[in-house]
Amino acid sequence: MYVIAAIALLAILAAAIAAFSGAASQSQTNQPPSAAAYYLALSGLNHATTLSASDLEALLGAPCVTCALDTGHFTLEVLERNADGSFSVAATGVALPDNPRQSVCRLPGTVSDAGGPISFERDLEDFDLPVTSGTRDSNIVSVDLDNRVAVFGNNTQYAYGCLWYRGSRNWCDSGKCLFGKGLRAYFRFTFAAVPSGVACGDGFTFAVINAAENDASRSGGLVGMSELLGYAGPGATSDGRGLVPPKFAVEFDVYANPGVKNPNMFDSRADGPGGDHAALVFWGFDDDSGSCESAGHSYACVLDDNRHSRQGTEDVGLGISGDMPRNSLNRAGAGDYAAQSGRPDWLRSGAHAMRMEVDRADAPDILGDYAYSIRVWIDCADCDDVMSAYAAGPPTLSRTISLSRAQHERFERVLFGWTEATGAAVQQVGVSDFKLYFLE
Repeated sequence: MYVIAAIALLAILAAAIAAFSGAASQSQTNQPPSAAAYYLALSGLNHATTLSASDLEALLGAPCVTCALDTGHFTLEVLERNADGSFSVAATGVALPDNPRQSVCRLPGTVSDAGGPISFERDLEDFDLPVTSGTRDSNIVSVDLDNRVAVFGNNTQYAYGCLWYRGSRNWCDSGKCLFGKGLRAYFRFTFAAVPSGVACGDGFTFAVINAAENDASRSGGLVGMSELLGYAGPGATSDGRGLVPPKFAVEFDVYANPGVKNPNMFDSRADGPGGDHAALVFWGFDDDSGSCESAGHSYACVLDDNRHSRQGTEDVGLGISGDMPRNSLNRAGAGDYAAQSGRPDWLRSGAHAMRMEVDRADAPDILGDYAYSIRVWIDCADCDDVMSAYAAGPPTLSRTISLSRAQHERFERVLFGWTEATGAAVQQVGVSDFKLYFLE
């Protein structure tokens, strides 16, 4: 009986060992494909981080990207773009696709927003060093970090200033950003009511200037010539060249200047029949010496950098062969100048939205020049998504210019921000909800 019992016990023990060994063997057989699937999925997430924001955007709602590797393949899906500019993605790794026991692993992930928009919401601290004609305490230009807005003018007479982005991101180094294939920008602005008995003026610009010859310490402007809007004029620069071209801006001008032939004189701008207007501005005559001459008057070239052309009176930017581009003409319907008939105060009334899109050519045309297409919408609806092109309506302002190779190369990196100026008239302009995205 003892022998029989011992044999039975040994049989049970042998069966248990056999079963355990089989399970262990099966586990070892399954484990390599599971690990492979995981690492394939991880490769998919790593691949997503190498894609540009525009590449990821192109994959939204598009067929998945599949990459085959020796041990299997991964499939990458771009699920959605988040409010902060990051992308939600998912990568699925499939190991040994010809094996009946193939394994699958799906991993979710988020691609960093480092290539996303620069905005007041997240980056306003990188704007908080204005350059002005007064002291910092005078708040000619200021930043409200609590409410995430920038304020221009502070109802101060005879002053000018500018506010540049100074941060570092994927494409930016201390505010000098790679222009790439262009940009999209959006913000809202409001002119507050000024004190009783004082006129409102003179306005402001949103400017993009070359970073090869400019830095965030420079400004335009000249006290006593508020029509320069802090964009034109020598500013507080040691070389007297102010904001050196190439450059461009959209101006919001709320003080009509009648225009005179001598750029050295106050009120030299030619703003058309009067009332508020918006326009694209560039620069006028450009000479390396900084000294220009027109209609018998010698003047600093920068004094006509945002004067509107009036043929026969102020041929700004038209008198020198190859001096491009000319500034906007002071008439509605020109494409780069906008006023509203019967509403002389339209920019000073209520809140406004502004969207700008710039397409920058990466190859020259047959003449060796590079095209820059600039479009601006004012009071557009639902136009704050700078990650996508806007096509809901025609632009308020539009202009395509051609720059020489030398000018184009100086635009490789740019600074962007706002300029403003006041004279006897004063203003307080609030800018909010700013976003800007560079096209890669």
